[in-house]
Amino acid sequence: MAKKPALAGKWPTLLACAATALAVVTSCSSSSAPSWAAGLGSGVTVQSPAQVPPGNDSPGAAVAGVIAATTAQRYVDICDYAEPSVQAECKQDMTGIPASAEQTVKNGKIGYIAIHGDEALVGTTGTFCAPTETPKCFTNNNPAAILSSGKPFATLWTEANNTASDNVYTLAPCIKVGGKWYLNS
Repeated sequence: MAKKPALAGKWPTLLACAATALAVVTSCSSSSAPSWAAGLGSGVTVQSPAQVPPGNDSPGAAVAGVIAATTAQRYVDICDYAEPSVQAECKQDMTGIPASAEQTVKNGKIGYIAIHGDEALVGTTGTFCAPTETPKCFTNNNPAAILSSGKPFATLWTEANNTASDNVYTLAPCIKVGGKWYLNS
């Protein structure tokens, strides 16, 4: 039996992490920010849902990379979006994931993103499944889910980083390291 991947417990976070495609996420100005954005606190920039190409140039791109790798069933590629200090271990752990543990994403897209300095919380929409978790799947259709709860960024950051391994929707916490964005593992 394959060893449980180091990031397996973060699977919902990594996916709800979750995206795919060609445009660049742009920041909302204060005049176009959603009404709930003020509840996140001062110094927080909110970006609207957008399609972004996978990469490490933005928090949304990092989550888009996880979604793209999962959709293509290239699980080792997920590790390219984990923070650099855990990438080698991640790649070792992700090699040879049994078919019974393969996760899937259907219609995964980037939702709203909240950025505060070198930390970001990325929302996603779509259906995310992990056959070894209970429940096996969850769906989120609200791109502002959790971010619009009225809780400040610091509280949401803590909650996203302390999510249990249950397969439920959560925000994907991302951090900036060396000018690039990665999932905070």
